[in-house]
Amino acid sequence: MLDETITFEKKEAKEYPLLPKGIYQAELLDIEAIQNETYDSKMGKTAEKEYQTDIKYQFTLLNGKHGDTNLRGRNVWNNYGHSFLYEGKNGKNDLFRIVEAFMKKQLNQEEIANGIPASLLNSFIGKQIMLSIETKKTKNGKEFDNIIDYLAVQTDLPSLTEEEKEKAKVKKEEEMQEPDFTPPPSSDEYNQTNPAQEYSPFQPGA
Repeated sequence: MLDETITFEKKEAKEYPLLPKGIYQAELLDIEAIQNETYDSKMGKTAEKEYQTDIKYQFTLLNGKHGDTNLRGRNVWNNYGHSFLYEGKNGKNDLFRIVEAFMKKQLNQEEIANGIPASLLNSFIGKQIMLSIETKKTKNGKEFDNIIDYLAVQTDLPSLTEEEKEKAKVKKEEEMQEPDFTPPPSSDEYNQTNPAQEYSPFQPGA
């Protein structure tokens, strides 16, 4: 039985203005492997629902201003990070670019052949990276902050304090994520089939 002195109130969703287009310095706060439904599955092109392993990154900005608002501490996510290395006519995919930005060097052939161990990605937590961000709009008109490139940091800014890290951690219901959509596959990013079936997580693409 509930305590009848308790009142359950309505929570308002937190709204954050879109970030101005630009390049921001950020710290990787957290990373995890998640399962997202594939594009073909969402489009009803598969007999059963299919899922792919994606890497979810939570970055926290260390600099930037929007009007009078200091953007330090603002979170930005990539919820659909590739779980395989791939390089095509449009260049390297985001796993390639993220790893090379944090390592501040290009991967050599041996490193590419061996794949990217999860331990290496975990070692980037707490390290800094440059994010090129611009607004992206979905087909239904929703806009969100989209990371379009990852660059190496030249000079570190003051790292997040423990208090800032704790404040940046969000409850599931408060999390600011991209709108719920899976990016459509392309010849240079995803095959029409589920990448998780063709590539082992964190391994180079065939």
